[in-house]
Amino acid sequence: LQSVYNWVDETPLSRPKRNISRDFADGVLYAEIVNNFFPRLVEMHNYSSANSQKQKEYNWNTLNAKVLKKIGFQIHKEDIDEIIKAGPGAIERVLKVLQDKVLAAQNGQLKVPGPRPSLGGGPKEKAPSSGANSVRDEPAQAGSALPSERAGPFSGRSVQEPVQRAVPAQLHKMQQEVDTELLLEKEQAIAELREMVGIMTEKIKKLEQLVRIKDSKIETLNAKLQKHGVA
Repeated sequence: LQSVYNWVDETPLSRPKRNISRDFADGVLYAEIVNNFFPRLVEMHNYSSANSQKQKEYNWNTLNAKVLKKIGFQIHKEDIDEIIKAGPGAIERVLKVLQDKVLAAQNGQLKVPGPRPSLGGGPKEKAPSSGANSVRDEPAQAGSALPSERAGPFSGRSVQEPVQRAVPAQLHKMQQEVDTELLLEKEQAIAELREMVGIMTEKIKKLEQLVRIKDSKIETLNAKLQKHGVA
């Protein structure tokens, strides 16, 4: 199991991992791991963080129907029920199966849509340099100026300015995603606390009822004792 835990720790996820059984119960982080290695198979907008059993079941059933069958396995309903209940060892079993499928795809033993996953996670596209594109698309001829010379003295600025404008937009988007995840995490924590408060309130009511019953019995016994002149 330690190899599975290490593998999960090395995979970038949107939420911090505190308790693996509870963290993976709604299926979102499992979908993120699949998306990390097989990005063409997973549409993350189909999966939302959930506290209700109905939404958790929807997430896992969607994973089964749209994603997992394409990499050669399905999670049984009994296992899904155990995962949703955060049963001990339930999520570790399906994570191990997924890890084996990823390794098989990396070794070329499993055919899946899209490029083969790399050892470091999902495939990363390499951005071509502007000079390489120009040279490849338009070979230089004898006596002609090089692409950089034809572009003029402001060619460097024309390439850099869109990148510079894109960076703040990307940072803003990343900040929004982080804020959203933090909000979801806080809402989940609040929901769990409210559930605990509800349980404790019911227990207090039952204890109060037991105390009233005991008090009533004590009063009845005292009355009997006084009637017989014992007290």
